[in-house]
Formats: sequence, C-alpha cells, structure tokens
Amino acid sequence: MQPLLIDFAPRQSPRRRESWLAGSLGALLVATVGMAWLPTAQVEASHMATTTERHLPGADEAQAVDAAVRELNLPWLALLDAIESSFGQDGNTVLLNVEADIRRASVQLSGEARDSASIQALPARLRGLAGIADAQLRGQEAQVNNTNWPVHFTLELTLQEGA
Repeated sequence: MQPLLIDFAPRQSPRRRESWLAGSLGALLVATVGMAWLPTAQVEASHMATTTERHLPGADEAQAVDAAVRELNLPWLALLDAIESSFGQDGNTVLLNVEADIRRASVQLSGEARDSASIQALPARLRGLAGIADAQLRGQEAQVNNTNWPVHFTLELTLQEGA
C-alpha cells in the first residue's frame, strides 16, 4: 500500500501575481495624484500667510454697534405686553401708538381716554411695571369731534438701565 498524500492548502494560482501588479499600480497612482495635488494645495493656502491690517472701529461705528446691542437686548415683547395690560385694566384708556428711542432709553406712548382723571392715574401705574424707571405725562388735549374718546394724551416712559 502506498501512502496517500493529501494537501489541504490551496494551490497558488497565477492570479496572485496579477493582484500584486494591480496593488502596485494603485499605490503608484495614489502617489502620482498626491504629488500633483501638492502644488495646488500650497497655492490655495498661500492667502492664509498674508496678513491683513485690522483697524479699530471709530467712535461712530462703536456707538452704532452699542445701540444695536442695546436694542437687541431689550425684552420688547415683555415690555409691550406689560404696557398693553396696564391700558386694558380700566377700559377708560386706549393705546394708539408706541415709539421707542433706544439711544435715549425712552418710549413715547400716545392714546385716547374717556376722561382726564384716568390719564392722571396712568404714570403711577406705568412706573410699577418691570423695566420702566419713570413715566411722565407729556401732554393732553381735548378732542371736540370724538365723543367716545374726548381726550388725547402723550406719555414718555424712561427705561431702566440693563432692563
């Protein structure tokens, strides 16, 4: 009896040489593309090396930025809701117009009322609102042609700093 040799290892095929050749060509292609890209990367990054001269903002620019920051930091919705709620309490006053001046930290209100007594009570009521430092009546006038709201008034509110 002759011994039988069983070899479980696969035979080496000629494809091993082809795969080695394909891998070498791929590595060569990657190296070539990398070398071709290097000069363009330096050109693209060359603008980063140049320094640009920065200037400090002038007084006008700084004031404009400060005014914009103050305007953005003011809680407009809360302030307008508080003002509106103070006018709806008695039913004797109506708010017509609201104009804000952020540089002066003030708000101009104009409206109409049924009588001058309800107008006289408004500044004290508005001073109690959060964010308002002072409220002053600037003027009132009688309207002959308006029987429902015969008194027109103007108020100025001064806002609290940091509110």
